Order: sequence, then structure tokens, then C-alpha cells
Amino acid sequence: MASRIGTIIAIADRKSAVLLEAMSDGSKAKANVEGIYGICRALVHRRTPLLPTAKLVAEEGRKSNPHFPLEQTIYNSYSKVLKIWRKAYYDVMNIDADAPITQDQVANIDTSIMDASTQNIVDRLKAIISELTQRCNVLKQIIDDGVPVSADDIPETADEVMCRLGRWLRSLADGAFHLDEIALKVSRKTPVGTRIIDADLFNELMAFTDDYERIQKARKATKT
Repeated sequence: MASRIGTIIAIADRKSAVLLEAMSDGSKAKANVEGIYGICRALVHRRTPLLPTAKLVAEEGRKSNPHFPLEQTIYNSYSKVLKIWRKAYYDVMNIDADAPITQDQVANIDTSIMDASTQNIVDRLKAIISELTQRCNVLKQIIDDGVPVSADDIPETADEVMCRLGRWLRSLADGAFHLDEIALKVSRKTPVGTRIIDADLFNELMAFTDDYERIQKARKATKT
């Protein structure tokens, strides 16, 4: 019988395979997804699993491939595969979670040793689960095609971005800028070329706010 972690990895493998099957053979995008998938899998399947963030995946990928996608490219263009393995990581780390069961495992439940009444009930439940799984897969595809970020999913990078934003805001109090009741301003003490905000943090905040706006639009659309 497969272990709990093994089952989680197998489910993430299957989701990644479905993602790859939908892509054009020989395309650069497919090659990038394959590379990201391999690194994400290795990070989650470690003895001590690591959360596969866009930054960490990019760093790991560039150790062996100088043309590996950059952090922002992974975040913007390959978030689907990243999301699959982030979920796998959280499932692995949640030791209190019940072991997930796949559709194949449900279909393979042996009802031959059950009495006729129980067998009928289980067979009916298997049919219902199969039908619901198919409907969910279709719905997920519709959502993925129409909404870049799931309407119910705040980006998992939010905590990291907000912590960095907090550190930056607090640093302004000791910096070369002046804050009054109206605005944060450049002062006479501000040297030419003073850094306002790191490019990485600026890009992450832009991506975060873009995702937030898409989420809000998607939520409003579902209510109309």
C-alpha cells in the first residue's frame, strides 16, 4: 500500500502530467514546465521538504541551466505547476491530514467480499464520485482558462511579500525621506540616487496587486 507522502507525490505527478500533455511537444514553454516540475518534485520529495517558491525554483534551476526561467517569469507564466507542488508540500507537511485517495483507488475498491446491500451502496457511491470528479475537472479547466488566479486562492507568496513590505516601510523611518501628514517626500537630506525600493520587492508587489485585482474581478463576476 502506498505511503501517505507517496500518494501525495503521485497525485502531484499526475496533475503535472496532465498539464504537460496539454502543451505542444518541442515548445520552449513545455521544456520550462518540465524543468520546473522536476525541481519542484525534488524539493517536496526531500527528506526535509522545502516549499517550492518561484525564487527557490529559479535559483535551483540556474545552478545547472543558465537559461532557466527567472523568478518573475516562473511566477507570471508557470504558476500552475508551481501551485500543484506548493499544495503537495503543504499536504506533506500537514501530518494530521488524512491520506488522500485518488480516483483510481476509488475505482479499484473491491466490493466482492461485501454483502449484496453494501456492495450496491458502494458501487453507487463509486459511480457518483466518478461523475463528480469529471465535473470538477471540467470546471477547473474552465476556471484555469478564464481566470489566471483562482477566485478563492490568495497567492501563497503573500506572507513573504507582506513581511518584506513591512520591513521596507519601517526602514523608511530611519532613511533619507521625510514623512509628514500629507505624504512621504524626498527631503533636502536625500542624496541623489538614493534607492527608494528594491526592484525585486517592487516587482513582487506589482504581481501581488495584479493577482488581488484579478481575484476581486473574478469574485464580482461570480456574483453577477
